[in-house]
Amino acid sequence: MIGATVLGLGGIRTHLQLLCQVLRRAGVAVQVFATGSHWDAESVASLQSLGVQFIMPPPLVRRSRKLSALHAALSWPLRTPRRANSLYCISPGASQLLLHRLRPRGTTSINHEIVEPPGPQSPAGRCAAMLDVSVANSRKVAQLMQDLWPAKPIRVIPFLTSDRPTPPPQRGRDVGAGLLRVVYLGRLVSQKRPDELVRRWREICQRPGIGPARLDVYGYDPSGEMLAQLREFVTSSRLGDSVTIHGEYSLPELDGILDQSDLVVLPSLWEGLPLVLVEAMLKGVPFVACAAGGTEELGDANPDVVITESDWSQFEAGLEQMARRIRLGLVDPIRLHSWAEARYGFDSVATKWLRCLREPQAYFDLP
Repeated sequence: MIGATVLGLGGIRTHLQLLCQVLRRAGVAVQVFATGSHWDAESVASLQSLGVQFIMPPPLVRRSRKLSALHAALSWPLRTPRRANSLYCISPGASQLLLHRLRPRGTTSINHEIVEPPGPQSPAGRCAAMLDVSVANSRKVAQLMQDLWPAKPIRVIPFLTSDRPTPPPQRGRDVGAGLLRVVYLGRLVSQKRPDELVRRWREICQRPGIGPARLDVYGYDPSGEMLAQLREFVTSSRLGDSVTIHGEYSLPELDGILDQSDLVVLPSLWEGLPLVLVEAMLKGVPFVACAAGGTEELGDANPDVVITESDWSQFEAGLEQMARRIRLGLVDPIRLHSWAEARYGFDSVATKWLRCLREPQAYFDLP
């Protein structure tokens, strides 16, 4: 059983889709309960073809939060299975508490916290406190959760990034003094600062060792406002030769994007454990990012990435440092891939998720 207040986009969508595929491949029955969805019909249909059952309000009902909640309260008790190993709740809230109360006897309820623990008195905080156990995306988030709920069993499992091991990359492109291809991957929201990156790009390219360089910006804009503003800024500032704002991309497109990239950047002010950075490393592409949330862990004994403080000047200095290293051929894509595969690759992460959801009592050392 998987419960989500709303089936979200970005890393949540990628992880849930891959998780459903992994579970079905292992012969596990999967039911997804949600009060709403931002997924496209094709994503849902592809998982339904694998045998995943979606239990959600009809599209017209989803337009109203109150009607969605009422639909869940009336229909979910009738649709909840009689037997289940685990109830896995992501984006916790009131609907997960309903599923927690409806779960079959012997089912372990699992809260998954991505960014940081919610306030104890918030709906998400009450949900996290009531569910049996918790999973955190990073060690930092796990420690913050343990401080709030010292008696609760908590384990660290990152998001899934693929449904099978990622093969090692070829040796990196010899950039030398040529064009440096820089890519931003992530939602177009203020805390990730893609707007600052675009506004500063002309000045960034004038820093020693960075230019000539071009910036490609990929990401979903929840409001649509930043996407339009960035495109207008690029046009009015005549940056079209060095900046392209692409907008939303799909998971199947990601390999092609990374194949055409020398460097990924993510100047976020706060994060969980950014999935895009793991995906880049698995393809042998280095990154420069701010030490937000669990991002700092991605730099542990990892010489092929640069992680800076959140101050913008330090981020730009880190970008300059990495650009010089790339141009000198000092980044090893195979070493970077090996580092990421060992810690965040399919074999390591999928094994943990399968144990967590199929054998939660043993995995969390429950009595």
